[in-house]
Amino acid sequence: MKIISVLLFCVLLSGCYPVYKTLQPRSNILVVDESGVPLQGATVVLVSNAYPYGNEKTRMEVVTNYKGEARFPSSKEWRMEVMVMHGMEVYYWNWCVTKKGYTTYVTHDGSSKDFDRKPTVKLSKGSTTKCPVKLY
Repeated sequence: MKIISVLLFCVLLSGCYPVYKTLQPRSNILVVDESGVPLQGATVVLVSNAYPYGNEKTRMEVVTNYKGEARFPSSKEWRMEVMVMHGMEVYYWNWCVTKKGYTTYVTHDGSSKDFDRKPTVKLSKGSTTKCPVKLY
């Protein structure tokens, strides 16, 4: 009963409410070369950002297996959101894929609707750069 009272107080007086947020979606990525051959040993980074400020929240790094695959688990949690002028915190995600001798692949999606959870990334021969400090 005490928990219900606290929740009611929070919602009615302060404008906050509980919400179940996806902090990182379950994702699988396939990395191949220009011929479609899977690339083992590519470093895949999944970056979670959140509006309204575009701040990076998490950065998870996985190395591709012999099939060129990297898998990322889902991360969700209950949070208390507060209604404020700039709106609620909205998450979105971006990829960065690197492998020595190949051009770095980076997405710049600004919305969770644009994020591809199961992309096939084709890397072409070229110079490799580090993943940017900020991906958004």
